[in-house]
Amino acid sequence: MKRNITLLFLFFHLFASAQRYYNDAQLWFNLYLEKKVTKKFLVHLNQQDRWTNNVSQYELGYADVGITYKFTKNIKILADYVFTEKKRNIGSFSTRHQYYIALVFKKDVGFWRFSYRNMFQFQYNDPYTTKDGFNAYYYDRNKFTIKYFATKRFDFYVAEELYIPLNNQQLKGLDRSRSFIGMFYNTTKYQQLEFYFMIQAQLQKGDWYKQHNYYPNYMLNHDFVYGIGYSIQF
Repeated sequence: MKRNITLLFLFFHLFASAQRYYNDAQLWFNLYLEKKVTKKFLVHLNQQDRWTNNVSQYELGYADVGITYKFTKNIKILADYVFTEKKRNIGSFSTRHQYYIALVFKKDVGFWRFSYRNMFQFQYNDPYTTKDGFNAYYYDRNKFTIKYFATKRFDFYVAEELYIPLNNQQLKGLDRSRSFIGMFYNTTKYQQLEFYFMIQAQLQKGDWYKQHNYYPNYMLNHDFVYGIGYSIQF
């Protein structure tokens, strides 16, 4: 019995040692603007900046511009273009062009809101400066959110997002997850301040997409993200 326990302990120790992680604390800030054009159509702009490496350096900024069409009160579709500048290890920036279309469903039950977003995304990395820049990276992204309307001022939520690569020759299945907990503070009828904490986990080894590895011995990344956002509707 003691021998079995010892062997089991050794097995888990070796397995845990093999799964090495690079843990990073990050700060993300975004400003979201939305304009109602008609009863069905809206246009929006989401600008985000990210500080990584334990919030010591600026790494990424993007501008996301798109349109929203509301089929019904509970169903809408989004189509967006995202321009991104991401800092390389050598100090220069890499340019990414991302496109996505997303379908969003929501259902309100009392003070609760349940929503699901399915997104098809594809991206090009440095298309005009690298020989493989026009190779597209396809993703299926699924996000589940539960929101609680506590008061007129405060809303609280939890969410989970899962990434599935569609044309990755190295990996199959889930390769990244994001787990959120956050709150909204309604500063006015059409403006909101958001605070959230998010854990982003790389689930499989591989450098096919854009998972950054600061050190070659650490193949998996865990990012602990503190987020601040402000949204304005007009």
